[in-house]
Order: sequence, then structure tokens, then C-alpha cells
Amino acid sequence: MKRLFIGLLVLTIFLSGCVSKTNDVIKNNNAKQTYDFQYIKMMTQYNGWALGENKIYITSDKGKTWIDVSPATKNNIFSWYFLNENYSWVLYSDGTLHETRNRGKSWVGSKVPFTMGKLFFLQKKDGLNGWMLKEYGPASGDNPIDVYKLIDSKWKLISKGKMPNNSLKDDNSISFEGEKTSFIFLPDAKTGIITVEYRIPGKYGLYLSSDSGYTWNKKDIPLLSKFKDDSILFYSPNFFDCEKETIVILPVCIYDIKHNDYQIIFMNSSDDGSTWKELSSFSIKEKPIEINLVDKNNWIILTNNSLFITNNNGKTWNKIKPPKNTVQIQFIDSKNGWALVKSQLDTHLYYSNNGGSSWEKLF
Repeated sequence: MKRLFIGLLVLTIFLSGCVSKTNDVIKNNNAKQTYDFQYIKMMTQYNGWALGENKIYITSDKGKTWIDVSPATKNNIFSWYFLNENYSWVLYSDGTLHETRNRGKSWVGSKVPFTMGKLFFLQKKDGLNGWMLKEYGPASGDNPIDVYKLIDSKWKLISKGKMPNNSLKDDNSISFEGEKTSFIFLPDAKTGIITVEYRIPGKYGLYLSSDSGYTWNKKDIPLLSKFKDDSILFYSPNFFDCEKETIVILPVCIYDIKHNDYQIIFMNSSDDGSTWKELSSFSIKEKPIEINLVDKNNWIILTNNSLFITNNNGKTWNKIKPPKNTVQIQFIDSKNGWALVKSQLDTHLYYSNNGGSSWEKLF
């Protein structure tokens, strides 16, 4: 009888443990997170940032899991900038700019004289350099802007943009006309580039600064003059350090109305945007969703149904199939890349370690 009691007790404990483990599995499955990301920025193969619905996340395992490190505010995110795996800035609708230098463990917020626009930061040996392209909101395709600079920990207006019906000419400010599509500074912290997109065929805007953003001059590109009857669309330029010089690569998309196709021209400049030459060109039938310049040789073009990849600065291209409903592609080198997938029902993130040939679903 005693042996029977002990046997029943051991069986009860064993079954109880199995039920406990089963409950733990159920809890873990139910706790599996989903994320509504709008944008990701991987800094290394393992570490990166993501923007959710008014939330900021970090990952340290290639994007498999994410941690909410958002500042303590309920306001809407209007702008952001991820500089490296430690530094990040988030601008909220109440005009507060939050900064972290430790991957979101702590944030410092300060009131700034803008709520909308494009942030840009550079980390140099002598300290941090920051700029803001302040936007006032689009008006029939036009967008007035001002330029602010971070000086002695304070944001100061350094360039007042032109407003409608401005009668001044050649006043070294940026035109009211057109949508400002990108805003960067080169590593010298003096050369700035703003690209502008117009709705008028053959018209485009490229503004250059050589004095850290205080003055701006419109730059014409002779090789684009032949596209006077076509729509000219600028994608964000990027810069790369090559031996003793900095090379800027600017992707330009030409929409040919007659043939209903898109010609992508990759232009480069080695003299801070003063002159431009064509590196390569590529024609496709779909408008690019995104053009990702990984380095001076590896470029990515994402369309609704295809992913075009070159590893030799446009000499040859490889067409592959991205995950369905991909809205953003980011590669950090020729092998490691991520695809952000969004549909009406959910959001997913995929990872590739072989240049996009195959994809692993992370969540």
C-alpha cells in the first residue's frame, strides 16, 4: 500500500511538471510579439533600430527580437535620425527633440524651434555636428524650408528659405518651389546637398552649400539637359570615402512618358558636387520604391515585384524575387540584408545572408 502511494505521488508530480511545461510553452507562444514597423535601420549584422507607431525599438540579434526603448512621451513622432548603434534622435509633435547616446537606455529631451523636417548628424573627432531642414508642410507640390544648425548645444537658424512670390534673386537661399526629397552633409561638415523634385517635366533642383549650410546655390547638371520632356526624380545621395577623396553617388530616375519606362542613372561626383558624370544607367518597367546604395559598388533597386542588385557599380545586374509586399530593403554589405514587408493585415521582417538569393522570416 505504501509503495502504491509513493508511485501515485511520483506520477502526480511528473504529470504536474508536464502540464507546467505545456503551460509555459503556451504562454511563450502567446507572448510572441508582432511589430508594426514603418522603418528599420541596421547598423551592424546584429544591432539596429526600428521605428514603430510612435515607438523606437532596438535589436541585438539580427532583428529576431526587438526591445521598446521609446522616450516617455505620448506625442507623435514627426522625424528621426539613427546615427550609429548608440546615437539616435527622435522629434515629436510637441517640438521636443529627444536624444540618446546609449541605445535608448536613457533619453534627454529639449524644446527646439521646429516640429517637421529632415534631421542629419555627423560624428567627428572634434564633436557632434547636427542640422535640421525645417519644413512648413507641402503646398501643391511646393515646400518652403529653413536650415537650422546645432551650435553650442542650441539650434540656430542659419539659412532662411524663400517664400512664395519672393522677389529676391540669387540670394543664396533655397527656393520655395518643389518637394525637398533629401538632405545630407559630407564628412567635412561643410559640403551640404539638398535635392528637389518638381512636377514639371525636365525640371529638377540640386542645391549645394560649401559653408556648413549658411548659403546655398542651385547647381545645374549638363547630362540631364537631354531629358527636358521627361519627369526627373531624385533619390537620396550617399557618400563614400575612397582613399584620399570622398565620392558622392546620386541616383536619378527618368520617367519616359512615350515608352512608359524608367531609366535609372547613377551619377557620381568627386569634387563635392561641382561636377557630375554618369557611372552607369539601367532601364526598368516599374518605378523604384527605393534605391539603396550600400557602398560604391553594391547598389539595390526595389520595385513592387522585383529586386535588382549590382555588385560592380552597375556594370551588370541580377534580378531576384524579394519577399511579397516588401516596402523597404536594407543591406549593410554585399551579403547581409533585411526586407520589411507590410500588408493590410500585418508586418514581417526577413533576413538574407547571401545577397538576397534566399530569405529567412524573422517575425
